[in-house]
Amino acid sequence: MVEHLLLDSYVPNDVHLSTDRIRTMFLTGPNMGGKSSYTKQIALISIIAQIGCYVPATSAKLGLLDGIYTRMGAFDNIISGLSTFHVEMSETSDIIKQATPKSLVILDELGRGSSEIDGMAIAGSAVRYFHEDIKCLTVFVTHYPLLTDLAKELPEEVGTYHMGFMEDESSKDVTFLYTVTQGTAHKSYGLNVARLAGLPNEVLSRAREKADEIENTVRERQLRRWAGKTREFIRHPRDLEQLLELAGRV
Repeated sequence: MVEHLLLDSYVPNDVHLSTDRIRTMFLTGPNMGGKSSYTKQIALISIIAQIGCYVPATSAKLGLLDGIYTRMGAFDNIISGLSTFHVEMSETSDIIKQATPKSLVILDELGRGSSEIDGMAIAGSAVRYFHEDIKCLTVFVTHYPLLTDLAKELPEEVGTYHMGFMEDESSKDVTFLYTVTQGTAHKSYGLNVARLAGLPNEVLSRAREKADEIENTVRERQLRRWAGKTREFIRHPRDLEQLLELAGRV
């Protein structure tokens, strides 16, 4: 009903989560691609189903949940003197304490309030804890593609998805499709959002140059590391599989 009242058109997307199959879902994709809207859809439909109402779907099969827990947004608590990251960690801690195997947990960009290294470490550890220890249904939105390596370890239990988009090779413009597609998106396309927000072309141009420079630096470091690994694996041929796995992450 809300869809008909507020939108002329919308893009429907399926959700497949099950305690005996795909229990954890990673969701990546470009900024403004629809990730947060999709996860809110999951939470709202779950709430509607729990109170016994019809849900906006062609068909649906939903079980009973003992809790629906979400960690979304970024804000501090000035009155309590808590930083954005502290609030984020406190809310995540509360969810860990309360969630059970019959819960639905939705985490939107956990770890964004800290450095990239700390953020990835905490996010990766948290999602693994939800999956392996609590064993609840988990939807994990992230801009850290490396976190989705958990799906390679447990392909029958963890799924990777991204919000569909198309990139123009010449102009680098991004068109959002708002469709949930299997696989991982390895870029966030933040410069595209900056362009849509109206940042001056001079700023965008310098940002693009800086992004290319950083990307080249990271690639050179990876190549040097792989060159060292290659020399090592020549002495230990049995470890060649690990080298190929590293190369596949580029």
